[in-house]
Amino acid sequence: MVSSCGEAKLELVPVTKSGNRHESVQFVEQFVKRVVDFSSQYGCDTNYPYTAYNITGNPSKFPDYGDFPNAFVMRTYGKWWDEAPSRCLDFMPQNNDPIVSHDYIDLEYSKEVFPVRVSIYETFNPGSVVAIWARDEAGQWLRLWSGPPQIVSHKARIFSPPLHLCNFKTKTLRLEFNHSLLDYYTELDAVLLIGTSELIVPHAESQMQSLSCLLKELGETNHNNEDFHNLTPNYLRVDQDLKSLKSTLHKHCVLYKSKQQEKVPKGRLTTKLRCHYIPPIEEAFNSLQKFLQEDFPRLIRDINLPSTVDLIDPELENQSLSQTNNTCGSFSSLPDETVLKILKNLDLKSLSRCSQLNRYFNNIVCDALLYTSLNLRPYWHCLDTTVLNSFITKCQYLQCLDLSWCGNYDMISSTSFVNFLQCSGKNLIRLRLNCCRFVNDTVIQEISQTCKHLKELCLRNCTEISSSGFSTLESLENLERLELYRTSVETATLCSILRKNHQIRHLNLAGMHNRLDMDVVSTEIAASCSKIESIDFWKAQSLTADGIRALSNCSGLKEIDFGWCSGVGALGDSLRVFLSSCKNLEKVFLTYMRNLTDRDLEPLFSCRRLKQLDLLGARTLSPDICVELLCRLQLEMIDLSFCDNISDMKILEWRRLYPHISIKRSSQISR
Repeated sequence: MVSSCGEAKLELVPVTKSGNRHESVQFVEQFVKRVVDFSSQYGCDTNYPYTAYNITGNPSKFPDYGDFPNAFVMRTYGKWWDEAPSRCLDFMPQNNDPIVSHDYIDLEYSKEVFPVRVSIYETFNPGSVVAIWARDEAGQWLRLWSGPPQIVSHKARIFSPPLHLCNFKTKTLRLEFNHSLLDYYTELDAVLLIGTSELIVPHAESQMQSLSCLLKELGETNHNNEDFHNLTPNYLRVDQDLKSLKSTLHKHCVLYKSKQQEKVPKGRLTTKLRCHYIPPIEEAFNSLQKFLQEDFPRLIRDINLPSTVDLIDPELENQSLSQTNNTCGSFSSLPDETVLKILKNLDLKSLSRCSQLNRYFNNIVCDALLYTSLNLRPYWHCLDTTVLNSFITKCQYLQCLDLSWCGNYDMISSTSFVNFLQCSGKNLIRLRLNCCRFVNDTVIQEISQTCKHLKELCLRNCTEISSSGFSTLESLENLERLELYRTSVETATLCSILRKNHQIRHLNLAGMHNRLDMDVVSTEIAASCSKIESIDFWKAQSLTADGIRALSNCSGLKEIDFGWCSGVGALGDSLRVFLSSCKNLEKVFLTYMRNLTDRDLEPLFSCRRLKQLDLLGARTLSPDICVELLCRLQLEMIDLSFCDNISDMKILEWRRLYPHISIKRSSQISR
């Protein structure tokens, strides 16, 4: 079976031989049938370039390397989005894994198989894949592989990391990405799933600890220090190991049938959130010891506790763990306020384990002051209605909640979340529900009625909300951040929401295409949102020069994204007026504004705080204006891809002269 936390527990029955014949096993190779879900895409749903759906089917460009429109591309890369004024800071960051996933894509295949290999065809800036998950028919997830983001050569590759044993059949995979090391956008061409009709495991007497180790040995793959996570660094010999395995299968492996075990009981929060099988009491004790030895001295200084306070009695450290279960040493002599401040630094898994130490810890770990902020996104794979309900009694003072990526595949119902809000949502200030399919009109209505103090509402990719459902948000009046990427909000409804929320500082309307009349929205922003600091209009095809001119009243803007607003057409003086009025800009994206001229950009010289500038596709820009921008501004990044008047030689020269500026240049390069 597979536990909800993603670890495999195995009970297998070997298949006997029939006479002199071995039981046969079928190897199945298949590419993606359809995309089930994704967190972001560079393209738009109305057209195919750079969309998630390009990852379906056979590879179309591999082994060519370069920037190709018929690839899957995500919205961000590198550190730039995390340094922009619109960045979202994590609350309860201690819950995050050491490697935080920025994006994901869920893929479905035609036939269920026991996974043997997942091969990812990367055709531009590879290295951002950090996790691969498999889902069984009951909706439970197993992490097949995880690793750090990589810096690898700029060439196409087939990335096939070593997989953990998976004792169930699957036809649904999730890939997760971390873009922090990327120099530019990554592009994926296809994802191949290779699996078997029956489970195969290396012989018990084999020196190979896993099937992946066996494949590496059979493939005689030369170890590549740069690409050491990859079993197929040489794509010309990508199937050598599998051919060897198929021809000598019964020499190296045993064929098994999976024997079904009882599922993990629901409602066991410790079981749900535990990711490895260290005894909980021992692990909690060790976690506390590590925290107290390494971080507590700093904490003492922060809260001005007497330095003579001893957290753990020296005699206690020498006691057995069974004795530790029945005593707290001098820890319990501390004021509850101090203990709570210490425990507030622990992640949810550690808190859950602490609750098993003894009665004292069990009581204090349930204190609602520990749960004023709740970040459940890292537990998307095991969070269901039962786990969510277990937090209700602890969240009386809940102010910040992040459920992004959680509850899909019917793991959380709209009804259960509405119940959670009714019990625990009245004090919410920040609510993040990005990519949550359970968020529908009923949920939005409850948010509007219950969360009257809400300042941040993130609904990116919440596609189940109807245009009428958004109208209930008009009752909110304290919003400072509103994110509606790829949603169905209508112009009149959005304008009414903006009219009631004069404090809005960050507004994300990316991926709306023609749904909104952006000129009308821009006029409303200028009239109602005087404190606006960032606006994302990415792919807003209805925006024209009139809308840009209207935004000139937003003098406090620090960030604007007009990328791929193809309806703008002739700019006239609209952009000059806007840039002249908004001198606090730190990030300006003018991606694919083909009619952009040198004269349009001259007001940027007054934007002394400008750090990020995207001019991709500005065909008529001259090298002279670019040199002036590089010399006169404190830029950290500029994108000059597909600027026809700027040669590659100029880019190389500027990179040498201005090494402190990251000068981006995309390309289409054939093999």
